[in-house]
Amino acid sequence: MLLLGIVALLLFGYVGLARGTSSFSFDALYFYVSGEMWETGATPYDPVAFKGQMDSMVSIQSVSYAYPPNSAPFSLSLSVGSIRLAQIIIGSINLASILGILAFVHHAIRLDPPGVPEQEIRAAEIVTWAVIIGNPFTAHVVWMGQTTLFSAAFLLGSWLLASRRLDLLAGILLGISAIKPQLVFLVGFWFLLDRRWQLVAASALTVVAMSGWPLWVNGLDGSWLAWVRSLMDYKDGVYNALAFKHVFGLRSLLATQDVLIPSTLPVALVGTVLLYVFRRHYQGVWLIGPLLALSVLFVYAHDYDLAPLAVMAFPLLIAARGKPQVMAAIILTVFVIYFPQRIWESLDLAQFARSREVALGALLTLYLVVCRVPQRERRLEAAP
Repeated sequence: MLLLGIVALLLFGYVGLARGTSSFSFDALYFYVSGEMWETGATPYDPVAFKGQMDSMVSIQSVSYAYPPNSAPFSLSLSVGSIRLAQIIIGSINLASILGILAFVHHAIRLDPPGVPEQEIRAAEIVTWAVIIGNPFTAHVVWMGQTTLFSAAFLLGSWLLASRRLDLLAGILLGISAIKPQLVFLVGFWFLLDRRWQLVAASALTVVAMSGWPLWVNGLDGSWLAWVRSLMDYKDGVYNALAFKHVFGLRSLLATQDVLIPSTLPVALVGTVLLYVFRRHYQGVWLIGPLLALSVLFVYAHDYDLAPLAVMAFPLLIAARGKPQVMAAIILTVFVIYFPQRIWESLDLAQFARSREVALGALLTLYLVVCRVPQRERRLEAAP
């Protein structure tokens, strides 16, 4: 499985097998152009100017620049040279990010061992690595040059350090991961519930520091306030409309059936509070998985943002030991989530791809049921 996962990543993520006419790291060109604009003191949050630069510099009919001002260091690092160099840099960053996510799994297992034979732990770890590397959303992120893996790697690192009570370092990593705010929002809310003030403060200061150049050259109005205005234009883009096939979540699922509902962010917040209240019933280091699931289902996401949810594989595999029905349910839901959308489309059954939201909801429910650790066992583990 691990070998197949590596081959799949290389073929579909880096070589571009079956990718049609799209080019490697085409989404990274948004960062390249925004970095070029920031270098000259301009702001990428002027939709007209940014779209004009995207057209003239990289020949893309783009939407507005939607990343917050703390993305400036990332953009500036990609614009140091040619477009080709930017593609090499983002490809390398995503590879390093995958390795970082694998490292999280390895260290999370040792931080809170599940109390099963070492051989079974090692087997479950390797299978989890295979799922992280080989799932199609990881390949999508790599091919597109997206930032989901980059943000997730720092977010998972923050969660791991927070579990070790290293709040200052955890806050810095959380601040770096906030380049993709919709992915980290619920984790930040969790730390607020946990009253980890030093962590939250370190995160906020990191975001401000990363926004330093835009604040210096464009001021508050041309950076953070302009970003908010730019988001209004961004959400009207065809690729970000609720019913677009690659937009993920409950609202998007209902929108495809012409059912429009208000923001489900309150649902995500309530779900996070409930998870926090019952946190002692689970291995704390793995609760990042359900938090990410709540985020993509109820905050905002594109389908490739499901890539880091693969870390849920380890606790699910451990919980399914000796339970063939549970294992079958896990395999079924994962199969639905990872089933290629293009196959549904080729069969003229594109709507069946929306079963992913249902499957992820089922997988989250399954996690909350089967990964629950009896309090007596937790007390016995903690006693030594």
